[in-house]
Amino acid sequence: MWVALVLGSLQHTPALAQIAEAEQLVVAPGATCLNRERLLARIVRWREGAGVDPGVVVAVRGDSQLSTRVYFSVSRATDAPTERILENAPSDCDQLHSAVALSIALAIDALFTTERTQPLPAADAQPVITHEPPGARRSHAYKLELGLFIGASVGVVPGMAAAAVPRLQLSISPWLTFALEGVGTYANDVSFTSGSGVVDTRVLGGGGDVCVGGETVERMSFVVCAGARGGMFMAKGDRLGPGLDKITSTRPWWALAASGQARAWIVPNVGIGLGIEALFALSTRNLVVTDQAKSVTQRLGVPRVGLAISVGPVFQFF
Repeated sequence: MWVALVLGSLQHTPALAQIAEAEQLVVAPGATCLNRERLLARIVRWREGAGVDPGVVVAVRGDSQLSTRVYFSVSRATDAPTERILENAPSDCDQLHSAVALSIALAIDALFTTERTQPLPAADAQPVITHEPPGARRSHAYKLELGLFIGASVGVVPGMAAAAVPRLQLSISPWLTFALEGVGTYANDVSFTSGSGVVDTRVLGGGGDVCVGGETVERMSFVVCAGARGGMFMAKGDRLGPGLDKITSTRPWWALAASGQARAWIVPNVGIGLGIEALFALSTRNLVVTDQAKSVTQRLGVPRVGLAISVGPVFQFF
Protein backbone atom coordinates (compact mmCIF):
# COMPACT_ATOMS: atom_id res chain seq x y z
CA MET A 1 0.00 0.00 0.00
CA TRP A 2 2.76 2.45 0.97
CA VAL A 3 4.63 1.77 -2.28
CA ALA A 4 1.52 2.85 -4.18
CA LEU A 5 1.34 6.03 -2.10
CA VAL A 6 4.94 6.88 -2.95
CA LEU A 7 4.38 6.28 -6.66
CA GLY A 8 1.25 8.40 -6.55
CA SER A 9 3.11 11.28 -4.92
CA LEU A 10 5.53 11.45 -7.85
CA GLN A 11 2.83 12.09 -10.46
CA HIS A 12 2.54 15.86 -9.78
CA THR A 13 5.05 18.71 -9.75
CA PRO A 14 3.20 21.67 -8.11
CA ALA A 15 4.46 25.07 -7.06
CA LEU A 16 5.82 24.92 -3.52
CA ALA A 17 5.44 28.62 -2.83
CA GLN A 18 1.65 28.58 -3.31
CA ILE A 19 0.92 26.35 -0.32
CA ALA A 20 3.76 27.85 1.71
CA GLU A 21 2.00 31.23 1.56
CA ALA A 22 -1.45 29.78 2.24
CA GLU A 23 -0.73 27.50 5.16
CA GLN A 24 1.36 27.47 8.29
CA LEU A 25 3.16 24.18 8.79
CA VAL A 26 4.93 23.39 12.09
CA VAL A 27 6.93 20.14 12.35
CA ALA A 28 8.49 18.65 15.50
CA PRO A 29 10.14 15.39 14.30
CA GLY A 30 10.72 13.71 17.69
CA ALA A 31 12.06 10.19 17.05
CA THR A 32 10.93 10.23 13.40
CA CYS A 33 12.80 11.41 10.30
CA LEU A 34 10.18 14.04 9.40
CA ASN A 35 11.51 17.13 7.64
CA ARG A 36 9.39 20.26 7.22
CA GLU A 37 10.45 21.15 3.65
CA ARG A 38 10.17 17.57 2.45
CA LEU A 39 6.74 17.14 4.04
CA LEU A 40 5.53 20.45 2.61
CA ALA A 41 6.56 19.37 -0.88
CA ARG A 42 4.64 16.09 -0.54
CA ILE A 43 1.51 17.92 0.68
CA VAL A 44 1.66 20.17 -2.39
CA ARG A 45 1.98 17.14 -4.68
CA TRP A 46 -0.98 15.36 -3.12
CA ARG A 47 -3.11 18.50 -3.44
CA GLU A 48 -1.91 19.22 -7.00
CA GLY A 49 -0.72 22.67 -6.00
CA ALA A 50 -4.17 23.95 -5.02
CA GLY A 51 -4.16 26.90 -2.63
CA VAL A 52 -6.30 27.02 0.52
CA ASP A 53 -7.50 29.59 3.00
CA PRO A 54 -4.52 31.36 4.62
CA GLY A 55 -6.01 30.82 8.08
CA VAL A 56 -5.21 27.09 8.06
CA VAL A 57 -2.68 25.81 10.62
CA VAL A 58 -1.02 22.40 10.29
CA ALA A 59 0.93 21.00 13.27
CA VAL A 60 2.87 17.75 13.00
CA ARG A 61 4.95 16.04 15.67
CA GLY A 62 6.66 12.69 15.90
CA ASP A 63 6.52 10.52 19.00
CA SER A 64 9.51 10.94 21.33
CA GLN A 65 10.16 7.17 21.38
CA LEU A 66 8.57 5.48 18.35
CA SER A 67 9.62 6.39 14.81
CA THR A 68 6.37 4.95 13.44
CA ARG A 69 3.96 7.07 15.49
CA VAL A 70 3.02 10.56 14.26
CA TYR A 71 0.51 13.10 15.59
CA PHE A 72 -0.96 15.87 13.43
CA SER A 73 -3.73 18.45 13.48
CA VAL A 74 -5.28 20.60 10.73
CA SER A 75 -7.48 23.51 11.79
CA ARG A 76 -8.46 27.09 11.09
CA ALA A 77 -6.94 29.68 13.37
CA THR A 78 -10.38 30.28 14.92
CA ASP A 79 -11.00 26.60 15.68
CA ALA A 80 -9.61 24.40 18.43
CA PRO A 81 -7.26 21.82 16.84
CA THR A 82 -8.09 18.12 17.07
CA GLU A 83 -5.07 15.87 16.98
CA ARG A 84 -5.04 12.60 15.02
CA ILE A 85 -2.62 9.71 15.36
CA LEU A 86 -0.84 7.68 12.67
CA GLU A 87 -0.10 4.72 14.92
CA ASN A 88 1.64 2.39 12.46
CA ALA A 89 3.22 4.71 9.93
CA PRO A 90 5.87 3.30 7.56
CA SER A 91 9.39 2.99 8.94
CA ASP A 92 10.87 3.93 5.56
CA CYS A 93 11.54 7.69 5.60
CA ASP A 94 10.31 8.38 2.06
CA GLN A 95 7.10 6.38 2.57
CA LEU A 96 6.59 8.07 5.95
CA HIS A 97 6.60 11.54 4.37
CA SER A 98 4.13 10.40 1.69
CA ALA A 99 1.76 8.81 4.21
CA VAL A 100 1.76 11.80 6.55
CA ALA A 101 1.36 14.23 3.66
CA LEU A 102 -1.61 12.27 2.27
CA SER A 103 -3.35 12.30 5.64
CA ILE A 104 -2.80 16.06 5.97
CA ALA A 105 -4.01 16.70 2.40
CA LEU A 106 -7.24 14.77 3.05
CA ALA A 107 -7.77 16.64 6.32
CA ILE A 108 -7.30 20.01 4.56
CA ASP A 109 -9.81 19.05 1.88
CA ALA A 110 -12.28 17.93 4.54
CA LEU A 111 -11.86 21.24 6.35
CA PHE A 112 -13.35 23.10 3.37
CA THR A 113 -16.29 20.77 2.90
CA THR A 114 -19.04 19.52 5.16
CA GLU A 115 -17.63 15.97 4.96
CA ARG A 116 -15.87 16.03 8.30
CA THR A 117 -16.67 12.35 8.73
CA GLN A 118 -14.84 11.45 5.51
CA PRO A 119 -12.92 8.20 6.18
CA LEU A 120 -9.16 8.45 6.36
CA PRO A 121 -6.89 5.75 4.91
CA ALA A 122 -6.64 2.57 6.94
CA ALA A 123 -3.36 3.60 8.53
CA ASP A 124 -4.98 6.85 9.76
CA ALA A 125 -8.20 5.34 11.16
CA GLN A 126 -6.97 5.55 14.75
CA PRO A 127 -8.40 6.92 18.01
CA VAL A 128 -8.47 10.71 18.22
CA ILE A 129 -6.66 12.52 21.01
CA THR A 130 -7.55 16.15 21.67
CA HIS A 131 -4.92 18.58 22.98
CA GLU A 132 -2.46 15.88 24.03
CA PRO A 133 0.65 17.58 25.46
CA PRO A 134 3.80 17.17 23.32
CA GLY A 135 5.80 14.11 24.30
CA ALA A 136 2.93 12.58 26.31
CA ARG A 137 2.73 8.77 26.45
CA ARG A 138 -0.28 6.53 26.71
CA SER A 139 -0.46 5.01 30.18
CA HIS A 140 -1.40 1.58 28.81
CA ALA A 141 1.57 1.33 26.42
CA TYR A 142 3.61 -1.55 27.88
CA LYS A 143 7.30 -1.80 27.05
CA LEU A 144 9.34 -5.01 27.11
CA GLU A 145 13.12 -4.89 26.89
CA LEU A 146 15.97 -7.39 27.00
CA GLY A 147 19.43 -6.39 28.17
CA LEU A 148 22.48 -8.59 27.53
CA PHE A 149 24.97 -7.26 30.07
CA ILE A 150 28.49 -8.35 30.95
CA GLY A 151 30.92 -6.79 33.38
CA ALA A 152 32.67 -7.45 36.68
CA SER A 153 31.77 -8.13 40.29
CA VAL A 154 33.60 -7.40 43.53
CA GLY A 155 32.79 -9.26 46.73
CA VAL A 156 30.07 -11.50 45.30
CA VAL A 157 32.76 -14.19 45.12
CA PRO A 158 36.26 -13.63 46.57
CA GLY A 159 38.01 -10.70 44.92
CA MET A 160 37.18 -9.30 41.49
CA ALA A 161 35.45 -11.62 39.05
CA ALA A 162 33.88 -11.68 35.59
CA ALA A 163 30.09 -11.40 35.56
CA ALA A 164 27.15 -11.90 33.20
CA VAL A 165 23.86 -10.21 34.13
CA PRO A 166 21.09 -10.73 31.52
CA ARG A 167 17.99 -8.70 32.34
CA LEU A 168 14.36 -8.73 31.15
CA GLN A 169 12.23 -5.68 32.04
CA LEU A 170 8.51 -4.99 31.60
CA SER A 171 7.32 -1.40 32.05
CA ILE A 172 3.61 -1.19 32.81
CA SER A 173 3.58 2.61 33.08
CA PRO A 174 6.01 5.45 32.33
CA TRP A 175 7.36 5.19 35.91
CA LEU A 176 6.86 1.56 37.10
CA THR A 177 8.89 -1.43 35.88
CA PHE A 178 9.24 -5.09 36.88
CA ALA A 179 12.41 -7.02 36.05
CA LEU A 180 13.82 -10.55 36.01
CA GLU A 181 17.59 -10.88 36.19
CA GLY A 182 20.10 -13.70 35.93
CA VAL A 183 23.38 -13.65 37.83
CA GLY A 184 26.52 -15.51 36.87
CA THR A 185 29.96 -14.65 38.24
CA TYR A 186 33.14 -16.64 38.74
CA ALA A 187 36.75 -16.37 39.92
CA ASN A 188 39.38 -19.08 39.46
CA ASP A 189 42.57 -19.91 41.38
CA VAL A 190 41.93 -17.60 44.30
CA SER A 191 44.54 -18.20 47.01
CA PHE A 192 43.68 -18.91 50.61
CA THR A 193 45.07 -16.46 53.17
CA SER A 194 47.42 -19.17 54.46
CA GLY A 195 48.81 -22.32 52.95
CA SER A 196 49.29 -23.25 49.31
CA GLY A 197 45.70 -24.03 48.39
CA VAL A 198 43.62 -22.31 45.74
CA VAL A 199 39.88 -22.30 45.15
CA ASP A 200 37.56 -21.76 42.17
CA THR A 201 34.28 -20.06 43.08
CA ARG A 202 31.00 -19.56 41.23
CA VAL A 203 27.66 -17.94 41.90
CA LEU A 204 24.77 -18.90 39.60
CA GLY A 205 21.28 -17.66 40.23
CA GLY A 206 18.66 -15.06 39.49
CA GLY A 207 15.91 -12.95 40.96
CA GLY A 208 13.42 -10.17 40.48
CA ASP A 209 13.18 -6.40 40.97
CA VAL A 210 10.63 -3.64 41.26
CA CYS A 211 11.84 -0.36 39.72
CA VAL A 212 10.67 3.24 39.68
CA GLY A 213 11.80 5.97 37.32
CA GLY A 214 11.63 6.58 33.60
CA GLU A 215 12.70 8.89 30.83
CA THR A 216 14.91 11.73 32.09
CA VAL A 217 15.64 13.49 28.79
CA GLU A 218 14.80 12.48 25.24
CA ARG A 219 16.19 8.98 24.48
CA MET A 220 17.66 8.68 27.99
CA SER A 221 16.08 6.88 30.95
CA PHE A 222 17.05 5.92 34.49
CA VAL A 223 15.36 3.70 37.10
CA VAL A 224 16.25 2.60 40.62
CA CYS A 225 15.41 -0.96 41.63
CA ALA A 226 15.10 -3.16 44.73
CA GLY A 227 14.68 -6.91 44.84
CA ALA A 228 16.11 -10.26 45.85
CA ARG A 229 18.44 -12.90 44.39
CA GLY A 230 18.82 -16.59 44.98
CA GLY A 231 20.98 -19.38 43.64
CA MET A 232 23.98 -21.55 44.41
CA PHE A 233 27.45 -20.68 45.71
CA MET A 234 29.93 -23.27 44.43
CA ALA A 235 33.55 -23.73 45.47
CA LYS A 236 36.20 -26.26 44.43
CA GLY A 237 39.52 -26.33 46.33
CA ASP A 238 42.84 -27.64 45.02
CA ARG A 239 46.37 -28.05 46.38
CA LEU A 240 44.97 -28.00 49.89
CA GLY A 241 47.81 -29.87 51.58
CA PRO A 242 49.13 -33.39 52.25
CA GLY A 243 46.43 -36.02 52.17
CA LEU A 244 43.72 -33.58 51.06
CA ASP A 245 42.16 -34.22 47.68
CA LYS A 246 40.16 -31.73 45.66
CA ILE A 247 37.12 -30.65 47.61
CA THR A 248 33.87 -29.43 46.06
CA SER A 249 31.14 -27.61 47.97
CA THR A 250 27.76 -26.25 46.85
CA ARG A 251 25.62 -24.17 49.16
CA PRO A 252 22.46 -22.06 48.73
CA TRP A 253 23.04 -18.35 48.19
CA TRP A 254 20.52 -15.64 49.03
CA ALA A 255 20.92 -11.90 48.76
CA LEU A 256 19.01 -8.61 48.70
CA ALA A 257 19.69 -6.37 45.72
CA ALA A 258 19.58 -2.65 45.00
CA SER A 259 20.54 -1.21 41.65
CA GLY A 260 20.45 1.72 39.27
CA GLN A 261 19.74 1.09 35.59
CA ALA A 262 20.48 3.65 32.86
CA ARG A 263 19.52 3.44 29.18
CA ALA A 264 20.63 5.47 26.17
CA TRP A 265 18.54 4.73 23.05
CA ILE A 266 20.55 4.93 19.82
CA VAL A 267 17.43 4.24 17.76
CA PRO A 268 13.91 3.81 19.19
CA ASN A 269 14.25 0.05 19.81
CA VAL A 270 18.00 -0.46 20.31
CA GLY A 271 20.20 1.15 22.92
CA ILE A 272 23.06 0.77 25.39
CA GLY A 273 22.37 -0.11 29.01
CA LEU A 274 24.40 0.31 32.20
CA GLY A 275 23.66 -1.42 35.49
CA ILE A 276 25.26 -0.80 38.90
CA GLU A 277 24.05 -3.32 41.49
CA ALA A 278 24.76 -3.88 45.18
CA LEU A 279 24.17 -7.38 46.59
CA PHE A 280 23.80 -8.03 50.34
CA ALA A 281 24.30 -11.72 51.18
CA LEU A 282 21.93 -12.97 53.88
CA SER A 283 24.51 -15.24 55.52
CA THR A 284 28.22 -15.20 56.26
CA ARG A 285 30.32 -17.19 53.81
CA ASN A 286 33.76 -18.46 54.85
CA LEU A 287 35.77 -21.04 52.92
CA VAL A 288 37.90 -23.12 55.28
CA VAL A 289 40.11 -26.22 55.07
CA THR A 290 40.39 -28.46 58.14
CA ASP A 291 42.73 -31.31 58.96
CA GLN A 292 41.80 -34.66 60.47
CA ALA A 293 41.67 -33.07 63.92
CA LYS A 294 39.09 -30.56 62.61
CA SER A 295 41.52 -27.72 63.03
CA VAL A 296 41.33 -24.97 60.44
CA THR A 297 44.47 -24.96 58.30
CA GLN A 298 43.43 -22.54 55.57
CA ARG A 299 40.76 -19.84 55.46
CA LEU A 300 39.23 -17.48 52.90
CA GLY A 301 36.45 -15.08 53.81
CA VAL A 302 33.83 -13.76 51.38
CA PRO A 303 32.33 -10.31 52.08
CA ARG A 304 28.59 -10.08 52.71
CA VAL A 305 28.34 -6.99 50.52
CA GLY A 306 29.20 -7.24 46.83
CA LEU A 307 29.01 -4.93 43.83
CA ALA A 308 28.40 -5.73 40.16
CA ILE A 309 28.85 -3.30 37.26
CA SER A 310 27.70 -4.35 33.80
CA VAL A 311 27.05 -2.85 30.38
CA GLY A 312 25.64 -4.14 27.10
CA PRO A 313 23.04 -3.81 24.34
CA VAL A 314 19.33 -3.37 25.13
CA PHE A 315 16.51 -4.36 22.76
CA GLN A 316 12.93 -3.09 23.11
CA PHE A 317 10.25 -5.29 21.58
CA PHE A 318 7.10 -3.19 22.10
